[in-house]
Amino acid sequence: MEKSISSGLKAYCGGLKFDSKSKHQEAVDSFTRAIKYGYTNIDVFLKRGCSLQLLHQHELAIHDFNKIILHRPDDCYPLFMLSVSKYRIGDAKGAILDIKKAIILSLVDNETNDEYREVALRLGFGTHTDLYETYLNNFEKNMD
Repeated sequence: MEKSISSGLKAYCGGLKFDSKSKHQEAVDSFTRAIKYGYTNIDVFLKRGCSLQLLHQHELAIHDFNKIILHRPDDCYPLFMLSVSKYRIGDAKGAILDIKKAIILSLVDNETNDEYREVALRLGFGTHTDLYETYLNNFEKNMD
């Protein structure tokens, strides 16, 4: 069991390294190994889902984002990511519902949202709420 836990952590760290180098398939493979070895940090599903999304494997990404949402229902980011994948597979109505929930959750004053705000600012948005609203506007505009 000890080897399995150690192998899972090693695979997760490997996935993070691949992710930082935009080697998304290698990241997915590493995160999948981490899960197989019993790595229990739920973030492994978020990281794998993001990599899957970048590989345009949206159905698989949706599955991973849903796992995160079950464990962290008040976290806006997995809902945002879920909405993007839903939109990409043609579920615009589902995407809009999810991103509206993400926007509401993004307004809560907590440490997690503070971190998301900082990331959004580095991306050129005032807050992550602004980023989500931009996506919502695009989803709604392209629904017709």
